[in-house]
Amino acid sequence: MGTKLSKLVLVSLVTVMIAFLAAGCGGNSANEGGSSPSSGASASETPAESKAPSGKTEKLVYYGFSEWVADPAFAPVFEELKAKFAEQNPGYEVEFQSDPWGTWETKYKVMFASGNAPDVFIVNNPDFPTFANSGYLLDLGTQLDESAFADYFPGILSMYKWNGKNMALPYTTDARVLWYNKDLFTQAGLDPEKPPTTWSELKQYAEQITQATGGQAAGFGMDLGLKEFPAQSLFTASNGSIIQVDEAGGITPTVNTPEFKDYLQLLADLKPNFEADYATLDHLKLGTLFAQQKVAMVIAGTWVTDQNPDILGASFVGQSLVPKHDENAPDGSFGGGFGIGVSANTKHPEQAVKLAELLTSVDFNARTMSDVPANNASLAVSKFATDPAYGIFMEQIKFARQSQPKTLFYKEIDSAVYDTVSKVLLGGQSVDDGIAELESKIGQITSQ
Repeated sequence: MGTKLSKLVLVSLVTVMIAFLAAGCGGNSANEGGSSPSSGASASETPAESKAPSGKTEKLVYYGFSEWVADPAFAPVFEELKAKFAEQNPGYEVEFQSDPWGTWETKYKVMFASGNAPDVFIVNNPDFPTFANSGYLLDLGTQLDESAFADYFPGILSMYKWNGKNMALPYTTDARVLWYNKDLFTQAGLDPEKPPTTWSELKQYAEQITQATGGQAAGFGMDLGLKEFPAQSLFTASNGSIIQVDEAGGITPTVNTPEFKDYLQLLADLKPNFEADYATLDHLKLGTLFAQQKVAMVIAGTWVTDQNPDILGASFVGQSLVPKHDENAPDGSFGGGFGIGVSANTKHPEQAVKLAELLTSVDFNARTMSDVPANNASLAVSKFATDPAYGIFMEQIKFARQSQPKTLFYKEIDSAVYDTVSKVLLGGQSVDDGIAELESKIGQITSQ
């Protein structure tokens, strides 16, 4: 999905990760190469000192969005990070710059294009391919050894790889899980403590619920109105990928596979069990229908309870891992998030990389933003790990990924998949014809 992200935020001690905003941008730079900094250290471990060569204080700019950088809940932690960085890197200091989300989305792209890039910055997942391809990002693999990347969730780390190189450090992430209605399960004669674990079970349960309720409740929710790869989390719970990219950068469509055929056929078979307006619904409206108990099962993030806080703790609400292609398939879910990038043109690459490491370290990662940290160590000390209500999310997030490797054609390919699903579901196109047309279209997109 060109990556539409669900942002997660904790509200009180109960269970709410809310869709979050983002913003930011700043300026400096010109490249001078740099030696490899130490990697994988906790922020509390002081690395070897590296003094500014000029004898004066050198400034590094970090650019993010105001909803985190300038928020009273996080600003004191950023100041703590600033002091720690100065202590570990005598002669260097950090300046925090930010803008509100609506401004930041545009401004940080303009800053890079005009040669006025910040040293370190939040990179939005959908923008990553353009930034990497444009040469805006420092190759972190040349600055850090492999141990620096070892603790990140594999599917999330892969979102910031470009031609096999680690071009950013994962900072935040998210995932979708299966939400299901226990009361409707019971009404349909299903065990409310045994949600579907495979695609075939999902289909069976949806049919039983639709029939048992006389169509008053839809068995499964579809958000086709979102106009991006629908139910992508289902497809990522398989061995499938939409494309493959070889070492030379060549792109091959991989949709003529059992996994993608079964995915399309599953959606086609589920059509009688979708809610009536599935073709126009986005995920927020779908979440509300679930809260109203009009849909028995949806695949969604925590926006369900964000938009409908009155269902927090409701006895009918169940959560489980996304159903898999079959019992032998890997667990999976769609994941998004933000990364921390270092400008390829920073004057101080060594210190900039150290700042990026500090931001993603166990000491600061979970405390400088409201989303879920993208590595095991930071997740373990985050607020999310202490609330049992997030148990399924914390288990699911480790298997989150995206349905295709990052390329410049990510958004166009994602849109092509959406068109195929729409034609199969709304236009009556056969699965085989849909796949043949999609395969051809991906070939046309990637040959441009």
